[in-house]
Formats: sequence, C-alpha cells, structure tokens
Amino acid sequence: MAIIYYDGNCVYCYNYAIWLIQNGLSHKYEFATLEGDYGQKLFDKHPEAKNRNSVIVLDGDHLEYQSTAIASLITSLPNQYKLLGVLLRIIPKPIRNFGYQLFANNRDKMWKTHWHKPNDYEASFFLDNNQKIKLVHSQL
Repeated sequence: MAIIYYDGNCVYCYNYAIWLIQNGLSHKYEFATLEGDYGQKLFDKHPEAKNRNSVIVLDGDHLEYQSTAIASLITSLPNQYKLLGVLLRIIPKPIRNFGYQLFANNRDKMWKTHWHKPNDYEASFFLDNNQKIKLVHSQL
C-alpha cells in the first residue's frame, strides 16, 4: 500500500484527493492527513519529511514530494489524465516545484470552494477521520 499524506486543513488538497478517487485512483493508495496519527508516524520514521510544505507519497520506503508526487499520482490514473502526468514530468522539476509552491503558498487567497462530502467508496480510501481536523480549522 502507498500512502498519500496531505494537509488536512487544505480544502484544495482534500478535494484533489477526492478528484483522484473519482478518476480511478487504485485502491493500492490510501490517504492520511499530515496532522493526524498517521502523519506523526511518517515523521517519526522519516524526519526529513517534517519540514516539507508538500503533499507526500510514501510507497514502501520511497518518498515523493511536491510536483513529483502530483505527477506520479496523475500518471497512475487509468484514463486520459495519464497523459497529463507524463506531460508534467517533461517540465523541469525546478519549474514544476516553483508552480507547486506558488499554489501552496497562496491557496488560502484563491477562490473559495467547499469540502466535498465523500460517499462510502471515497471514504474507504481515507485512513484517518479528517472531520476533526477540518472542524478545528473552521473554528479559527
């Protein structure tokens, strides 16, 4: 199993996870928030991951960050989006990561969206209950 760690306070990150599932992401992947117990276990085992402002894909002992993780996930889809993942990989990594960081650093200033309510199938991909994290964030 590969685990995709994401910022549980980020509506775009969460909705991206839902988008991946809706577009055929394999059940070989599961999602966990960086703020939850699974995220803490990741940081205990891989302390180098703690200071990354990034989605993180852990597959075995292999870690992928930022745009490389995004491109790998899109490439894993069984549909027309696979080509998008391949095209992303053609872009030099420093340029891809610049775009990733530009989005990550400004995501709270962008357009507003809502938290998607997952159906049972979508919820089956998540290892931890993100509701607790979202509630804390929404009360700030």
